Amino acid sequence: MNRLSSCKCMAVLITLTVALPSWAQKSGGSGSSGSSGSGSSGSSTPSQPSSSSPGSVGQLPGQPQFPTPVFVNGRILMDTGQPVPEAVSVSLGCGIQSMQVIQTDLKGYFQFTLGGGTQSNMDFSASSDAPMSGSGAQMPSRLGGSQSALTGCEVRVSVPGYMPLSKTITDRADMTGVEIGTLRLTRLAGATGSSISVTSLMVPNDARKEFEKGDKDSRNNHLDSATQHLEKAVSEYDKYAAAWNKLGNLYATGKEIEKSRQAYEKAIVADPHYIPPYLGLASLELQNQEIEPSVEAAGKALDLDPSIGVANYIQAIGNFRLNRLDAADKSAQMAEKTPHQSMPDLHALHAKILLQKQDYPNAAAQMRAYLKEFPQGRFADEMKKDLQQIDQPGTDAGNKSVSAQPQIAP
Repeated sequence: MNRLSSCKCMAVLITLTVALPSWAQKSGGSGSSGSSGSGSSGSSTPSQPSSSSPGSVGQLPGQPQFPTPVFVNGRILMDTGQPVPEAVSVSLGCGIQSMQVIQTDLKGYFQFTLGGGTQSNMDFSASSDAPMSGSGAQMPSRLGGSQSALTGCEVRVSVPGYMPLSKTITDRADMTGVEIGTLRLTRLAGATGSSISVTSLMVPNDARKEFEKGDKDSRNNHLDSATQHLEKAVSEYDKYAAAWNKLGNLYATGKEIEKSRQAYEKAIVADPHYIPPYLGLASLELQNQEIEPSVEAAGKALDLDPSIGVANYIQAIGNFRLNRLDAADKSAQMAEKTPHQSMPDLHALHAKILLQKQDYPNAAAQMRAYLKEFPQGRFADEMKKDLQQIDQPGTDAGNKSVSAQPQIAP
């Protein structure tokens, strides 16, 4: 008798599918937001995800576009007045509509480019925790296409270890766009972990210059040159945790697994309270089928900051694959408490966990949540079929078989 539950082979197929945050994202290909503004160091043009990319929402029916680009500019500084020493994620949200997420450059400048087709610069890889919308050129339908359309929208900055920042747009956009001004990060009292390493605040000039060159090259997808500059940076300053972490990302992109692992481990040794390398290592190990170590690495990130959605998501995947269904269920619930549009398979994964537990009502709720958030998602057909079987009147769900289980993969 086939029961309505996720088959055990599903645990073998599931791997990480998420746009990792700035501290763990792969370099190259997915670039980040450089920015205009005086003193800005080198901007870059991020790649444009297509509307068919996994996890993308695509253009909604009737969703308008700005006829010409509209820019939202600003800068983030430390509370000391120094520029943020590493790229951090910045999101733009309008009401309940999805956010757009980009990154600052290494001087703290950021610029959202809205409308104008390919000139838009939404970066799907800039954050794991802030939800994002479609293909980049569109804005939520309530905005229309006028220069006052951004009024009431909000720029948000959430950096682990620091107080959240937000700025509501109250001014109409002029010919140059909207200027947000300067936002200052303030360290949270008693915070254990951070996504900005203390070692980045004491880097010698030569090492810093090499890091900046490597960062610029990686944004422009010049990965070999980026790797060389970052290797020089850590040779100049062996405790440069951010450079080791970025090297780990580059090595992972090049499938150099052991070199990537060693780079993440060096970053952790240099700064044990620095969150990014734990997430990079957890992702690397998960995709390398090292499930138990992956769960442990994600757990260490959560010890530093329990609110990291992607770390909970990694643990949900890992625990599911280890058949620890209660732990997987709990981790999925924790991930769902955070904005999770950049984890497009989360509800599908949670549904499979609950099916395995034979908790059909809650599995159905997860399927509905998935279909609401991603009605055109790659698992939409499977979710609809399984949901129909669960909801079929007069039939015992335990005697129904599910549709073919989808592969959740990068």
